[in-house]
Amino acid sequence: MTERRTAIQSLTEAVMSFQLETIPEDVLSIAKRCLVDVCGVTLAGSKAESAKLLFATAAETYGIGNCDIVGTSHRMNAPGAAFANGAAAHALDFDDNCYAGIVHGSAVIFPAVLALAQQRGEMGSKLLLGFVTGLEVEFAVAKALTNSIYDKGWWTTSVLGAIGSAAGAAKVAGFNREMTEHTLSLAAVGAGATRAVRGTTAKHYYCGRAAELGVVSAMAAKQGAIGPVGVFEDRSGLAQVLNDGIFDPTEFEALGEEYGIIDPGVDIKKYPVCYASHATADAVKEIMVADGLQANDIASLICTVPTIVASNLTYPRPRTAAEAQFSLHFAIASIVLHGDITLKHLTTEVLSSGPMKRLMAKIIVKVGDIPQQHRSSNLICPEWGYVELNTQWGAHKCCFVGSPVGSALRPLSNEMLKKKFNDCAQYKNCNSSDFTLYDKILNIELLQNAQDLFS
Repeated sequence: MTERRTAIQSLTEAVMSFQLETIPEDVLSIAKRCLVDVCGVTLAGSKAESAKLLFATAAETYGIGNCDIVGTSHRMNAPGAAFANGAAAHALDFDDNCYAGIVHGSAVIFPAVLALAQQRGEMGSKLLLGFVTGLEVEFAVAKALTNSIYDKGWWTTSVLGAIGSAAGAAKVAGFNREMTEHTLSLAAVGAGATRAVRGTTAKHYYCGRAAELGVVSAMAAKQGAIGPVGVFEDRSGLAQVLNDGIFDPTEFEALGEEYGIIDPGVDIKKYPVCYASHATADAVKEIMVADGLQANDIASLICTVPTIVASNLTYPRPRTAAEAQFSLHFAIASIVLHGDITLKHLTTEVLSSGPMKRLMAKIIVKVGDIPQQHRSSNLICPEWGYVELNTQWGAHKCCFVGSPVGSALRPLSNEMLKKKFNDCAQYKNCNSSDFTLYDKILNIELLQNAQDLFS
């Protein structure tokens, strides 16, 4: 009788099987778009105060090395770089999302594979392969656990990202089967943070820690450290303790044949705030533009959203930029007042302004269902938004947005993605040479040494 493989063993088989030449072109194209995006937001994020203080933490904790700290002239060893870059990538909450697990994928996986690739002097093609491998393993584990793990309060970017970063790190390092198994199990058994992180430095900290954990797990496995290969199935394992036993490892059978980067796909943000606010913000913008309205025209705004949106956007009267990123009231008010939500709007001066405060007081957010007339749409994501705007003269305007611009269902155009990248680079005050990074990433498989990516 053949002994049944553990989940870690199944994931290991998948990691071993990924090869760049067999990955479909559309998958690689989306992966490169994700790389462009995460590099841009990491450059911009390195300017954030939370990224700076976590870099200072890393400088006291880790050794020097040959791995770039993006947006700076500093270099650290692989764990330190993975941590610092992971924190910067998520510092502005401008990085991508995926509804498989409701995770920020690229902000964890990219710092890990970049660090290993630079430490080892690997080619850009190896970095790209590790990136795709890490994302797909993360998304597959997410599907196996279902989004119930997120609903239970676990911050899946940390829990699942650590496993994905370990998979990517093992792939970049070219590990054999045994070392890959232990890299994955060492990362999985120690992964986790709760969703209480929102609106604080802890969110960026644990993004960095998830990237670092994948790298350190790979380093430990290389030295001979072993982890519990039954980490998912054990009675005290990840599935039972974190998810009440909900776990379907058959999801791993499609790894390498079906791609999470395609289905459910990756959402690239248009606004530097929690993605839960984007559909509602787009709905408000649609009304404002269509009717030529100004802030003084508005009597009230009533927003109906699903439970997941209300559970993430918990700051109706934000006092800091970090809280504003998790405030639907701020996102809507910014759209009304400025016609957009940009990095320059995330300041205490903007938040404390009279017009912002007066407008936020006119916004009502409630949890409800999709209006009947919109339920047949094929463009509905879990974080849809329905807006009813009442004017000072008694007009009633309505708009439903099922999926915002930038979602996998309505992706950013190449022009919009490049503009976002350039805006992020300009926000960081990058010099002209930094703008060649965009073209380097789109042709990353031609890069001879990952150490040259940011040079």
